Amino acid sequence: MSTDLLQLPTRYLLNKIGAGNHKPGSGSAAALNGILSCKLLNTVIELTLDPKREKKYYHCKKEFEEIRDKITKDIGPRLETLFQEDSIQFDKAIQKRKERDNEQNQKLKNALQEESLRELRLSTEIPIEIANLCIQLAKYSVVVFHKGFKSARGDSGVALGSSLSGLTGCISIISLNLQSFPKSVWTDSIQIQKKKLKDEFDALNKENFTLMNALDEEADKKSQFLAEFIEIRNSLYGKSNISHADIETLVRRIQNALWKYKELIWTSSPPTNFLGVLRPQKVIELLKYAFRKVHTLGVNEQGEEIAGIINNENYTIIVSAMYKPEVIGFTTAHELGHALLHDKIELHRDLPLDGSEIGWYRPIEEIQADKFAAVFLMPKKIVVQSFYERFQIKRFTINENTARLLNSTTYELRKKVKTKRDLSRIVAKCEYYNSTPFSSLSKIFQVSMEAMAIRLEELDLVAL
Repeated sequence: MSTDLLQLPTRYLLNKIGAGNHKPGSGSAAALNGILSCKLLNTVIELTLDPKREKKYYHCKKEFEEIRDKITKDIGPRLETLFQEDSIQFDKAIQKRKERDNEQNQKLKNALQEESLRELRLSTEIPIEIANLCIQLAKYSVVVFHKGFKSARGDSGVALGSSLSGLTGCISIISLNLQSFPKSVWTDSIQIQKKKLKDEFDALNKENFTLMNALDEEADKKSQFLAEFIEIRNSLYGKSNISHADIETLVRRIQNALWKYKELIWTSSPPTNFLGVLRPQKVIELLKYAFRKVHTLGVNEQGEEIAGIINNENYTIIVSAMYKPEVIGFTTAHELGHALLHDKIELHRDLPLDGSEIGWYRPIEEIQADKFAAVFLMPKKIVVQSFYERFQIKRFTINENTARLLNSTTYELRKKVKTKRDLSRIVAKCEYYNSTPFSSLSKIFQVSMEAMAIRLEELDLVAL
């Protein structure tokens, strides 16, 4: 009875392969490469289909389940069988050769030669089947590499390499075995099949190089991003005499980095427009702060509700979820400003913030964090562009034309508008102008009307 080779301890099996014997030989080694590819692919598929990643990878769930079933039920078991069969079959061919070489009678020697060739034919057809199974695995590897769990693409790449190794090994075996046969219908058929295998190998090998180059480029880009973000992180942190211009420069660097590296930051469904990357929570996570939303953070010593907490001792930012979205968003961006600017803060609690607090009686750290939040959530270039798209003017002032386009009159507007802030609020919440409905600027930037009004004034887009 032949030994079930796959039941042998790994080191013992490897020693048998490397013992200078033909059993198990190169065909079994090719099948073993395919088996390794099966196992690695199943690993990536299981990681991808893990319930905690279900939402992110739902788009490929059915396809991956089908691939897993095909590998588990068909390809894997068949390769294990062929691993054993190749060892047995090639041993038969070798034994016939030994009998032939030991035979003195030429007639019997010739007969044994024919018998050895018959056994070798079977030993040639087994690698063809192994090769075709490896091709299927290589194609699955490409799919899993592109669509599967990103952090496991190393396993997907090794699965592809293993299947290609098995494939090229089989092609070599077939070419070597064909040297023992005179040209015939059978050899012509094998040559045609080998040509198809080589064409598949060439195409898949090119794909392999493409994927490896893509990983190299991604690694370079990721390294650049990490270096840039470290530089951003340290540029103003803990420094004194920080100006508003310094804060605007810092914010622009962050915004540009978020847009430039959006495919790395959001590995699934990256934002398609610039406003989509303006998510303070994402930057908080990139700073390696833990971020949480809780129902309530309680009250301070004066009985006032707390909306946000930053703890630089344990790198934690917590925001209360009991407020309107614009308050939650501004508070989160405000805490991010503290994290990037202020090293003296160890444990700090903030009241609800919507960007309307501008009193100079407030501590300088609070004014700076508010400035950071406003610039982060309402970038100058996008605000100016959105303003112009709605009003088709560089600065909004009250005159007969603007009043008419607001479905009002100059007299009616001037009765409502006593200060620049009054006009800024009208512009910030405006949703109908020149007979055209649109989302207000405050809604577009997901901030309060008051925060939007202040930003319009800062950018000189409103004047009395």
